[in-house]
Amino acid sequence: MKILILGYSNIVRRRILNVFKEKKIELFIASKSHKNQIKGIKKQFKSYEIAIKKCRPNLVYISLPNSKHFYWAKKSLNNKCNTIVDKPITVNRKQLNKLIFLSKKNKKLLVESTFFNYHLQMKKIIKIHKNDEFKKINATFIIPKPSKKSILMSKKLQGGVLMDMGPYISSIPRLFNLKKILSKKIEIKRNKENLIISIKFFFKFKEGKYNGVFKFGGKYKNQLKISNKYNTSIIDRVFSPPEDENLNLKLVTKKRKKNIIIKKDNCFRNFFMEVLKIIKDKKYSFYYKRMEHDVIFRSILT
Repeated sequence: MKILILGYSNIVRRRILNVFKEKKIELFIASKSHKNQIKGIKKQFKSYEIAIKKCRPNLVYISLPNSKHFYWAKKSLNNKCNTIVDKPITVNRKQLNKLIFLSKKNKKLLVESTFFNYHLQMKKIIKIHKNDEFKKINATFIIPKPSKKSILMSKKLQGGVLMDMGPYISSIPRLFNLKKILSKKIEIKRNKENLIISIKFFFKFKEGKYNGVFKFGGKYKNQLKISNKYNTSIIDRVFSPPEDENLNLKLVTKKRKKNIIIKKDNCFRNFFMEVLKIIKDKKYSFYYKRMEHDVIFRSILT
C-alpha cells in the first residue's frame, strides 16, 4: 500500500506517522511549510496536486487546516484514492454529502479521523453504560488560550472551538445512544474576530441528559463523567488519551470508590487497523451514518 499524507501537522508528527511506519507502508508526504527532509519516508513534495498525481497512492490522509479539508478530499476521491480526513471532515452537511457522493461513485473509502473512542478507556466506559435506561453525561474539554498565530485562532482557516472540538461534542450522543432531543440550551462565546471560543450546552434526550463545556482559555481539563442510578464512571484525558501511559477509570458507587487501571493503548493504531479492514472488505459505506450524525449534531450547536 502507498499512503500520501497531505500536510505535516502536529497530529501527523505525534500520532500518525509512527503507526504508518511500523506497518512498513510506502509513505509520501506533501508539505508547503516544512522545508527540512522528513526521515523514513519514500519521497517528499511541496505541491499537493503533484504529489497526488505522481504518487498514485492507495490512500490519502489529509491533515491540513480545516478550510482546506473539503477541497483536497474532493481531489483525492476524484483521483480514486481511499481518503481519511482530519476532524472536522467538512464545515457543513452540504459539503459532506458531496464527498459521500464521490465516495460512492468512485467506490473508495471516506472517513473522518476522530479516533479517541478507539482507546481502551472509552471502550470500557461504553460497555459499563451500554444498557443504561437513563444516563447523565458530563463532558469537559478546556485548553489554555491558544496564541494568536495558532490555526485554532484563525477565522480564515476555520479554526475555533466548534471546528476543533465540535467533533468530540457531537460524537458522544452517538456513542452512548442518545437519539431523541427533547430540549436544549446552548451558550456560545465569540472573540472580537467573531470566532467561537466557548460552547456551553445542555441537552435533554429521551434516553438521558448531556451537558458540557468546551472552550479555549482556562485551566486544562479533559474529562468525561457518566452516571446512572447505581454508579458514576469518570475518565480523564478522554479526547486526547496518551499512547504511552496507563490511565485510570474511576468507578464510584454508593458503597465504594474503585480505580480501574487501563493499560497503555494506541487509539489511532486501533482506528487505522479498522480502516484497513474496511478497505479490504470494500465496505465503503461503513462510516457514512457516523459522519452524517456528527455533522448534523454540530450544526445544532450553532
